[in-house]
Amino acid sequence: MIKNIDLITDKTEKFSLQNIRYIVGFFLSFQNELPEKTSLLDIDFIYEDDKKQYIVRLRFYNPESINFESGGPYHQININIHDIRDRGWEVKNYEVFDYEEDTLSFYCAKIEAISVKETIYII
Repeated sequence: MIKNIDLITDKTEKFSLQNIRYIVGFFLSFQNELPEKTSLLDIDFIYEDDKKQYIVRLRFYNPESINFESGGPYHQININIHDIRDRGWEVKNYEVFDYEEDTLSFYCAKIEAISVKETIYII
């Protein structure tokens, strides 16, 4: 489901969406280079595992129907990702959403781990 997941598992040994605690960065960009126009959503999450914290950047390709409600310098989240490829929707392979507060939801074509850095981020 998440391409390059080994970037995360090399540091934390295992990966669980339940260990994602906060959003600390939200970056939407549009790529207008030919032959395809695409959009990218990079989200920086605080990931906690065994009393260590990491900033994990996940990239979501071609996000659609983005709904994001937040206030303040960080955003607490309980994220879930559903594989919806069996629905046959064009470029909508995954549904990403906050299952507790419903403050984040969107669809995307692909998901990729971009970077993982240990941090002492204090929230």
